[in-house]
Amino acid sequence: MSTTNTTAYDLLAGDLEGSTDVQLAPVKGQDLRRNLPREYFVKRPALFTAKILFAFALIALGWYGVWYALTTPVTTVSILAAVGGFFLNGLIYAHLIELQHECLHCHAFKSVKLNRLFGALAGVFMFSSHSHYRYDHLRHHAYLGTERNLEHFDYRFNDLNSLTGFAIAFFDLNRYKRVFNILAAALTGKPIAGVAKEEAQRHIKQEYLIYALAFVASVIASLHFHTWLFALAWWLPTLIIAEGAHFMIEMPEHYGLNTQTAPDVLENTRTIRTNPIIAWYVNGNHTHTAHHFHQGVPMCNVKKLNALIKPQLQVVETSYFAFYCDVIRGRISHRYDATCMAR
Repeated sequence: MSTTNTTAYDLLAGDLEGSTDVQLAPVKGQDLRRNLPREYFVKRPALFTAKILFAFALIALGWYGVWYALTTPVTTVSILAAVGGFFLNGLIYAHLIELQHECLHCHAFKSVKLNRLFGALAGVFMFSSHSHYRYDHLRHHAYLGTERNLEHFDYRFNDLNSLTGFAIAFFDLNRYKRVFNILAAALTGKPIAGVAKEEAQRHIKQEYLIYALAFVASVIASLHFHTWLFALAWWLPTLIIAEGAHFMIEMPEHYGLNTQTAPDVLENTRTIRTNPIIAWYVNGNHTHTAHHFHQGVPMCNVKKLNALIKPQLQVVETSYFAFYCDVIRGRISHRYDATCMAR
């Protein structure tokens, strides 16, 4: 297998919008990415279908728990059903965004339309547009390690070196300001800031409007049927649990690492050792360095890629829990000039 040194990597090489010959962010030293065996790029639509059906089955269970509590006398069982359904839904709504991430890379299906359909469906509970996430995220992959790098989910990543600061970031809902601004742009015909492609503008607006209509329909249904079901099974779990859970999934990827001027994905991206349950929940995101090493490799094969580049990994944490503890204690922090996540 031939190798090249990509210290001065050509960022314009590859297809920015594609899923095979993709643009790759810089990596120093041995570079075998363009010579990976074809087997690394095989997609498994049946596996993804099983994953998303399982996720929606868990959500259905959560909705049932809340519905059961609302339609039966207050007992220990009904309270546990409500609380369990509330937390289960919040956690799985965040998990769906990781499945949406798989779709935006076109890893789930060979069809772009199917990836968009399932990606948009996965984002409905958290108002996460598939097309918007896709537009920003593919550029994040191409430009990671350069000044052009940007993140889609601009969570609060500052002042995390205390339980209070971490909690404030966990419950931060500033992301919805951007959602409301885009909805306003969609309704008034104004362009979306930061999106240069006309087709992407159209798709993004369509998806946010669909999400808004779904929310309005749920409000009307709540008022008409005099029910708290939508509030307790969707709205509140999203705001109180899902946003924070997704923040905790996203934050370890690059936190404390130089994503703006360190042109090496092996240096500016983190890998975390974890157990199979957490690996399922984050949908392979714990092997984030491997994912950035070659984003054209479907998520179902990233574990194999991670094993291949294991000797080259530079930033590896023993567990998510250990990482969060190090952040709260101030052992891991970031410089504001080294990351775009400085809000």
